[in-house]
Amino acid sequence: MNKKIYKEPIKEEMETTINVIYEMEKLCVYTNKVNLQKQLNKLLGEPTKEYKIKRSITGSMWEILFKDKTKISRLILKANIFEL
Repeated sequence: MNKKIYKEPIKEEMETTINVIYEMEKLCVYTNKVNLQKQLNKLLGEPTKEYKIKRSITGSMWEILFKDKTKISRLILKANIFEL
């Protein structure tokens, strides 16, 4: 397994978005927060897409189908999305 290198974003540019796409029946979760990317990687598995600059990961996106209720519940219950 290759060690992933994450690029820390500028504090003002940190973001996490969760889009609900009803027509395609899926959730799209995007974040550029390094700690959250690592946590979601453990909880949800490999991201659907990783955004990179050279070899560093600058953001990750996961697509979760509505029927995959275990991943959705892990996302809501265990992921520290709001950093509480």
